[in-house]
Amino acid sequence: MIARLLSSRSLLSQFLVFNLFAFLILGFFTYLYLLAIEPELINKKQAKHQNIINNIVTNLEIQKVDNNYQSLKNFLVKTKFILQEIDQIRFFNSNKELIIDTALLDIDAKSFFRTERIETLRINEELKEIAENKKLDNNIEKNYPFLKQNIGVNAFNVFTEKFKKDFLIHTTTSTLIGDRVTYITVSEISNDILLAVKERKNFVLRSFLVAVVVILIFSLFLNNYIIKPIRLLNNYAKKIAFSSAKDALDKKNEYRDDEIGNLTRSLTQMTDKLYQRIELAERFASDLTHEIRNPLASLKGASDLLNQTVDNDKKVKLLKIISNDVERIEKLITDYSQVLKDEATQSKSNPKALNLISLIESIVEDFNNDAKIQNRKILVEFENNIKKKEASIFGVESRIEQVVANLLDNAVSFSPFDTTVKVILNYEKNFYQILVKDQGPGFDEKNIHKAFDRFYSDRPNEQKGVHSGLGLNIVKNIIESHKGSIKAYNNKEQTGAIVDILIPSV
Repeated sequence: MIARLLSSRSLLSQFLVFNLFAFLILGFFTYLYLLAIEPELINKKQAKHQNIINNIVTNLEIQKVDNNYQSLKNFLVKTKFILQEIDQIRFFNSNKELIIDTALLDIDAKSFFRTERIETLRINEELKEIAENKKLDNNIEKNYPFLKQNIGVNAFNVFTEKFKKDFLIHTTTSTLIGDRVTYITVSEISNDILLAVKERKNFVLRSFLVAVVVILIFSLFLNNYIIKPIRLLNNYAKKIAFSSAKDALDKKNEYRDDEIGNLTRSLTQMTDKLYQRIELAERFASDLTHEIRNPLASLKGASDLLNQTVDNDKKVKLLKIISNDVERIEKLITDYSQVLKDEATQSKSNPKALNLISLIESIVEDFNNDAKIQNRKILVEFENNIKKKEASIFGVESRIEQVVANLLDNAVSFSPFDTTVKVILNYEKNFYQILVKDQGPGFDEKNIHKAFDRFYSDRPNEQKGVHSGLGLNIVKNIIESHKGSIKAYNNKEQTGAIVDILIPSV
C-alpha cells in the first residue's frame, strides 16, 4: 500500500506519505529509546549503591563489627563520610527484621539524610517504635517490599517504587557479619531519573510537534509555490496539445526568478514560437495557393487556345507558355517542399560553435569551381577584415551554409558577364557582419522593402519561372532563427546590390 501511495501521481501525496513513513520508523526507534532511558539510569544508580555497599562490607570486616544495634550504630557514626551520597541505610538480620536505620539514629540526622525527606523514606510511628525497642509485628511486604525476594550472599537486588510523588531506588545485598547473615539496604530518592525521562519525553514531543508544523508549512509552500504552478503549466500544455486556441498563461509565474519562472517563460516562448510557425505555415500555404493560381490560370487559358488554334506559330507560342507555367508551378512546389524540409531539419539539428571564416571560404571555393560560373567569367571573392583564423558563432552549420550559398546564387544570377561578386566579413560590437555585393542592376528602389517577402521576384522576363522568389525569404528566416538580422540596399558607389547580415558572435 505504501508503495502504491508513493507511486501516486501527486507530488504532494508522495511527500506526505514519505514523511508519514519516516515518522513511523522514527517513532518506533524513539519509543525503544525512551523505554531504555529509565533502566539505564537505574543501572547507574545501582552501580553507585553497589560501590557504597562494598565499602561498607569491607569496613565491617576490617573493624570486626558485630551484628547488633549498638555496634552498627558506632560503626555508622565513625564511617558517616562513606554515606554522604545516599539518603538511608538499613541493616536487617537473617529474619529480615530491622536492626538499625540511619534515619532513626539519635545523632545529627544531617549526617545521613535531609530532614525534609524523612516522610518520603517511610519514617512513621511504626519505625519509631522499633527505635524505642518496642515490639512490632514486622510486616515485610508492607514495610520492606524490597526484602520479599531471597537474596544470596554478595548478590544484589534492585527494587524501585513510587512513594507519594517521589521515586525511590533500593539496593539490597546479603553478607556475613561474623557468622550471621545480615541484609544491607541502601535507599535513595531518585526523582532526577523521573525528571530526566520526563525531559526527554517532552523534548521528543516538542521535536515531533515542531517537525509536524514544519512539514505542514513546507507542504503548503510545496503545494502553493511549486506543485500548483507545475499543475497549471501541465494543464496549459495539455490545452495547447488538444486545442488550436491559444489560452493565456498565468503571468505571475513569469516574474519569478527560480526554475518555475524559467520553465514558465520557456513554455511561453515555445508556445509563441509554435503559434508563429503555425501562422507562418498558414500564410505560406495561402501565399503558395495564390502564387500557383496565376500560372494555373495561364496554363488553362493557353491549353484552351491550343485546342482552338490552327496556326503553327501560335501553337508554338502557346506550348512555350504552357511549358513556362509548368516549370513555374514545379519550381514553386519544389521550393515549398524544400522549405518544409529545411524547417524539419532545423528542428532536429543540434546547434554548435562554428568557424564562420572556414565555412565561407569553403562555399566560395565551391562557387569558383562551378562550370556555369566559370563560363560566365564571374569571380567570387572573399574579403576577411577580421585578420584572424576564427570567427565563432553558435548555430546549425548546414543552415548557415544555406544562407551564404543562397545569397551567392542570387548574386551570381543577377551578375553580368565578366563581373565580380564579393563576400566581406567584418566584426562590429559582438556581431559578425557578412556583406554580399554584386555588380548587377540592383534592387528596385520602390519595392526594395519587398525583397525578403515570399514569392517576390524582380527579375527579367526570361528568368521568370526559373526562380520562385523564396530564396531571400528562406535566408531571412534562417538568420532570424539564429538571433541575427538581415537587410538589403543598393550600392551607392557603383551599380549592384548589397545584402547585409548581422549574426551574434560566441
